[in-house]
Parts: sequence; structure tokens; C-alpha cells
Amino acid sequence: MIAGIGIDLIDVEKIAKSIDSEVYLRKVFTKAEIEACRAVLNSAERFAGKFAAKEAFMKAIGKGIRQGVWFTQIEVLNEESGAPYIHVNGELEALMKELSVENIHISVTHTKRTAAAIVILEK
Repeated sequence: MIAGIGIDLIDVEKIAKSIDSEVYLRKVFTKAEIEACRAVLNSAERFAGKFAAKEAFMKAIGKGIRQGVWFTQIEVLNEESGAPYIHVNGELEALMKELSVENIHISVTHTKRTAAAIVILEK
């Protein structure tokens, strides 16, 4: 059964300008995410994809920064195959149990101009 669904679309250029700031990077991305994105040539596209996934996840759970959810509590990583997955930490772990979420499905795509992500939470 679907517990939540979210989708987001972001302009890569907007993220490209923001990632010049170390303060921004630390507020939005985890150390592992930063290292993974910086390891590729098209890092702005990768950062944008991870940002879109975090926003889509917040929409899927129906909460955001105003409700105490922080970007760094949502970690978007990749399997060896390249497939993305979401790891939650902090208070989000308890919220996921409260919502009875058993699986998080995610898809991320990006071009030079835009990045998009969809998140489906399954009970």
C-alpha cells in the first residue's frame, strides 16, 4: 500500500550557484553525498538530483523544514549499480516507523538544465 508520494523538479543552474558555498553544502548535503557528487564531472547535475530527491521525499512524508525535517536527515546515496536509494537518520527514523513505511522507492533523472526525482513510500 502506498503511504506517500512526492515529486520535484529543480533547475541545475540554481544548484550550481549554491554549491559554491560550503555553508550551503553542509546545510543541505551529507559528507557522503558531497564526496559522491564531487567525484564526477557533472557534479552540479548530481547535486541537483539529490536535492530534488530530498524535496520529493519531504513531499511524500507531508513534512518539511517548518515541521522540523532537515535536508541532512535525508541521505540520497547510490548502489554499486548506480541505482539511488534514501537513508534517513535522526527523528526521521521514528517518523518512518510511525508512518509504517517499509520501503522507499526513488527515481532520479537529470540533464544539463534540470533534475527531477520521484519518491514513493510503501507500507
